[in-house]
Amino acid sequence: MLKKYIKVLPHLLLAIIVTSLYSIFFGYVTIHMMKLLDLVLAGQMDLMKQEAPGVIIMAALLVPVGVLDTVIKNYYRKNANITLKKYYITKVFQKNIAEFQKENNAKYLSALTNDFNTLELNLIHSIFLVFEGIANFLVGIWLLTTVDSRMIWLALVIIAINLVISMLTTKPSQKAFKERSDLFDNYTSYIKEVLSAFHIVKNYNLQKKVTEDYYHKSEEIQKKGYLIDLMLSFIHSSQNFLIVGSLYGVICGVGYLAVVGKVTTGGLLLIVEGIQRMMFPLYTVSESLPKLFTTADLIKKIEKTLENSNTHPETVDLPEFRQEIEFRNVGFQYEDGEQLILEDINLNFKRNGKYLIVGPSGGGKSTLLRLLRKYFSPTAGEILIDGYNLMDVKREQYYKLIANIEQQVFIFEDTIRNNITLYKDYSEEEINRAIEAAGLDDFIKEQPNGLDTMIYDNGKNISGGERSRIVIARALLSKASILFMDEAFASLDMERAREIEKTILGLDDITVVNVSHVIFNDTKELYDRVITVKKTAW
Repeated sequence: MLKKYIKVLPHLLLAIIVTSLYSIFFGYVTIHMMKLLDLVLAGQMDLMKQEAPGVIIMAALLVPVGVLDTVIKNYYRKNANITLKKYYITKVFQKNIAEFQKENNAKYLSALTNDFNTLELNLIHSIFLVFEGIANFLVGIWLLTTVDSRMIWLALVIIAINLVISMLTTKPSQKAFKERSDLFDNYTSYIKEVLSAFHIVKNYNLQKKVTEDYYHKSEEIQKKGYLIDLMLSFIHSSQNFLIVGSLYGVICGVGYLAVVGKVTTGGLLLIVEGIQRMMFPLYTVSESLPKLFTTADLIKKIEKTLENSNTHPETVDLPEFRQEIEFRNVGFQYEDGEQLILEDINLNFKRNGKYLIVGPSGGGKSTLLRLLRKYFSPTAGEILIDGYNLMDVKREQYYKLIANIEQQVFIFEDTIRNNITLYKDYSEEEINRAIEAAGLDDFIKEQPNGLDTMIYDNGKNISGGERSRIVIARALLSKASILFMDEAFASLDMERAREIEKTILGLDDITVVNVSHVIFNDTKELYDRVITVKKTAW
């Protein structure tokens, strides 16, 4: 992730340069304004009139330069956030399907919301604030040294104090932020789980139990946040006490010099302005440095969610499916599982063959299909495709060869057309052929905008059967070599399901593997083989 952040360093550098130039320009204008004040108090009006127009023009230029500073700063933050989030979501979709499914995806939601919000504040924003603070602090020193060069020693002392306190507070800050991040992970997971089971909570009158659990978890997070804020307040208070004490000591000293006439009125105001230019950046830097030091652990935590435990190298190119898929003595059991799901499976799926897989619930039908889809790898034996071990075949290429129709379908919030084509280019003839094969033609004719009709919120404005037919049309249009179906007809009425199944089985240039408990006698005969799975297959 840090490598990706390095790519936005030019934007950060530009923002630092612009804000530094703005601070320098502001300091330059301030010095000349104080000189004008001294000229007025000294009665040198002619000289003041000569200098005033240039100073007024420079003061007016502060407005566009300040706007430019804000625009460049926000441009850096925008690009940094987009770059890191794009990297993360890209890496998430590079995870193995099996590993993603066995994990609680609430941790990804937590990373994309809580952790990235913290990262924006603690890294992206804080690193800019530190450099901006340094620029303003140096300008403050410059303003002080125009009156008395000995002021630079004070600045060095204050910097040293601030750095020492920041380094001493880094470890407790890191620990506290990590604990709060972990609590947010659990909290997000709990909220997701409860909302997913909303109907169960209502049906079984579990509102009181869920509410009490919610209050307990919320209280834990708020308590941790309170302790972190309390700890940081002590840290900041200590830093501010030392900083403010030093700076007020300077004000007293300079005030004495003004009383005895060693400093002009303009010089006194310049020193006050310089002290302010030093004080506020020190507050900012003192708050930002501990946050900045805590980002390393947060980045490690985010990166850990992207790791794949299965790192088997995929070296085989497979641009097309030519012959067969073969199971040789395949066995499978889930991690930490004592019971074998599949054992000693020997099967052949010939190219363009049609296969129906049946069996009792829990017998291993869906597991067999997951192995075929390359979601899992066998724990015994091997699966070969055209003579190559499926484990060695490049995942991206294999997925281009297959299409899936599942009982649990996903519909994008978009038009019917885009849900069928999945944003790929097809001719109208190809689209219409898939629509007709999936039994969608009547449904689309009834829509006011036809294929351009919008579907909302995962298909909530259409029926379950229509959603299933859209997914079937999507699979048929993909021109895949292999079609895997998992209870694809469960949401359809029997007559429509029978028609669609006949259409699919009548396709010539595609291999079909259908896992289903819905079996029609008149379509059963159209399969090349009916495979019964009950831990072993025959």
